[in-house]
Parts: sequence; C-alpha cells; structure tokens
Amino acid sequence: MPNESLPLADEDFNDFFESALCGFITTDHHGIIVRVNRKVGEWLNIDPEKVKGKRFSDILSVGGRIYFETHLFPLLRMQHYFDEVAVELADTGNGKIPVFINGYEKKDEEGKTQFIRFTLFRASDRRIYEDNLQESKQLAESSLLLEQQQAVIREQFIAVLGHDLRNPLAGIMSASQLLARNEMNEKDRKMINIVQAGSKRMLEMINNIMDLARGRLGGGITIHPERIDLELLLKNISAELSIAWPERNIESSFQISRPVECDPARLSQMVSNLLANALTHGSATDPVVLHAEINGHVWEISVINRGKPIPQSILDHLFHPFHRNSDHASSNGLGLGLYIASEIAKAHHGELTVHSDEEQTCFTFRVQLG
Repeated sequence: MPNESLPLADEDFNDFFESALCGFITTDHHGIIVRVNRKVGEWLNIDPEKVKGKRFSDILSVGGRIYFETHLFPLLRMQHYFDEVAVELADTGNGKIPVFINGYEKKDEEGKTQFIRFTLFRASDRRIYEDNLQESKQLAESSLLLEQQQAVIREQFIAVLGHDLRNPLAGIMSASQLLARNEMNEKDRKMINIVQAGSKRMLEMINNIMDLARGRLGGGITIHPERIDLELLLKNISAELSIAWPERNIESSFQISRPVECDPARLSQMVSNLLANALTHGSATDPVVLHAEINGHVWEISVINRGKPIPQSILDHLFHPFHRNSDHASSNGLGLGLYIASEIAKAHHGELTVHSDEEQTCFTFRVQLG
C-alpha cells in the first residue's frame, strides 16, 4: 500500500507545484535554480526551463539583485530563512513585477545544505489593498477630527447658553424672594413656592451644565483648597438637607481629629449631591448615614443608604455624564450630578467609588492627606 500511494503523492505535489497561483523556485546551496514553476515563467515572460541554471538573483531587478546578494543571501545562510521581503522581478517584457519573497534553507542531519526554496507572492494587489486601507484610515481620522471640532463647538454653545440663562433666572429668583416677603393668601403663597422651587432647580441644572462645559473645555474642574473644619462643614450640609427633607433621618458619624485641605464649596456640592441621591433613591423608612473619618494618611467621606441595589449595568456607567441612576428620568435632572461629583473628587486628587448590594449602597470619597 505505501508503494502504491507514493506515485499519487508525487503527482499531487507536482500538480500543486505547477498550478499554484504563487511562484515556487528551488535552488542548490549556491543559489543556482534547479526547479521553477509555471507562474514564475509567466511573470518573467519566459519558458520556465530557460530559468534553470541561473542564479536566483538573476531574475530580480538590479536593485533587488544587489540587496539579495549583499543582505538576503548571507542572512539566509546564517539563520536559514527570511520572511516577506519586497523586491521586483527583472523586466523581461511584462515590466518590473513587485513581489514578496520568503526563503528557506533545508539542511541534512550533518548540517549540509540540501536545497533552498523560495516562495514568491505578487505584491501589486496587496499594495492596492494597503493603499486603500491607508486612504480609509486618513478618511476616518478626518471624520474623527471633524467630530471632535463639532463636539467642542457644542460644548462651547452649552457653556454660553448656561451663562446667558443665569441672568434672567437671577431676576426671576430675586423677584420671587421680594414677592414672598409680602402678605398674601395661601393660593398665592403656593404659587410663589412653586416659582422658587423651580428656579432653584433650574439654577442647579445650569450650574451642572457650566461645570460640565468647564470640565470638558478646561481640562477638569478647578478647585481652591484651604484648611477647613471638615466636621463642621458636613454638619452644615446635613442640616441643609434635613430642612429640605424634614420627614427623613440623616445620621452622622464623624471620626475627624484634625483639619483637612479641600475646596469647601466644591466638597459641599459633592456631598450634598450624594446625600440628595441617597434620600431620593434609598429606602424611605431607613436613615441615610453620613460618615467621615481620618485613618492614618487617608481621609474619607461615605454616604450610605438602604434600599434596592443599583443594577450592575447601571453601576458600570454611573459616573458618566448624562447617565441616570434609575428608570425615573424626572427625578434625575440631566444626569450630571454624579459625573460632576466624580470630577470634583479627581480635582482633589481623590477617588469617588460606589458599592451596592442587597444590604446597602455606599458612595465613598477617599483622598490622601497632604
């Protein structure tokens, strides 16, 4: 059986060798061609038999011939192979055809060279593909640059819009405060309260938009640190939220032994936002815990609430701009609060993290002491 299958194997190899769409050349250890397939003859516009006896470098253009003799052939004898080298075949009527060549030197058990095989691939189609790929890359880069420029324009527009909205809103808030000092019936008092509450909410959204634009266009939120009594600051924030949420309980737990350095206005903004979120989305019957401590060279603030856990799909994007942390859009404004809170944390060279499970949800701001 083995002897019967051998001729078939030789026949299959010869058919593969001669019918291949790439070029195959076999040389002796001196680089003299002993076998060449039809594809190489087609590229060279010559009978393959007339190529036998030539040096492999003879079928290359002048530049390729010099490079082969001075670099590739010595490299082949030293490491026994080379890969994907671009050269050109000699012009024999079809023009100089660009090809990629691979070389492999076969040795016997005694280390003597038995033969050298070269595989040639026509490079013109590949070069067209690479040119098209480069053109597509340049087009994508241009589109990306245009999109980045448009994004900057949009954010500049948002910043200008937010700034210009502040002036008429300030007038509305001032007028409502003056009207609230007058004697009025219960119906009018409710109307004034609605105007004041709506104005305050609008101001908060405008401030968030301004912070977003400032962070995107200016490289982040800027802070003005100073040494403060952190416990006093947190107590004031808790008291303000307790007035806005009289039916809810905010429990405080402080272990603060010395002043810390931070921007009090920005820190108040961050903690107030976290507390408001906890009051809004946490359990209505359990207290919200505001905890702060200094532990070694780290100080941290945590806001903890019970209630339904935040789904993992939301946690993964919770600190992204315009992301809402529940399905109720109306209770989340523009979805900028947690993003701005995380940017404030970064401005303090700290980190804002969140952990949420069936037991509790905890936001923690942690920063190294200076």
